[in-house]
Amino acid sequence: MSTRVAQAVDRALDTRHREATDDVERILAAAITVMQRVAPEAPRVSDIVTEAGSSKKAFYRYFAGKDDLLLAVMERGIGVVVSYLSHQMDKADRPADKVARWITGALAQVSDPHLTSMSRAVVEQMTSPAATDSVTGIMAPMRDMLIAPIAALGSDDPGRDAEAIFQLTIATMRRYVGSGTHPEPDDVTHLVRFCLRGLDAVGEDNP
Repeated sequence: MSTRVAQAVDRALDTRHREATDDVERILAAAITVMQRVAPEAPRVSDIVTEAGSSKKAFYRYFAGKDDLLLAVMERGIGVVVSYLSHQMDKADRPADKVARWITGALAQVSDPHLTSMSRAVVEQMTSPAATDSVTGIMAPMRDMLIAPIAALGSDDPGRDAEAIFQLTIATMRRYVGSGTHPEPDDVTHLVRFCLRGLDAVGEDNP
């Protein structure tokens, strides 16, 4: 294939890639809008594609079904949270402070009314065993951020310790998401101190 032909093909593929990316972004945004509007009822694919200005044919070109779309929405959200938590943890030098920043950063997500509404809308739809297993995998990067600082604190089993703190924090987040309330500063401080005590990491200058 000549260079000019190859360049022509690449340009065509680039255009199709941009169009596909734009289509997917519109569908993801539409899914969030529809879920928030109809919650706690399940959103319909027809409503999502109408909101996106798309079609069912386009929808099924990108997603295997509604559950696949909802998992994509959650995956996008977790990616944003992981980026935020990484930024917060990078501000700390001591391992205990990194763990504390992870917990406070995670709970900060449920203090934002928009994020809480979006999270509730997604979580209410993730009811099947297959979806639950997929959610566990999607959230793993968030949990794994705790392993290195916990290991640096001298943990004999940093993986399990990270899992324990992760599960406790996520359960707390879900409680607030479900109730539509948000944690008070004292609630956050209590959870941080509880988790650090479990790691024997509370010192005089810890929260």
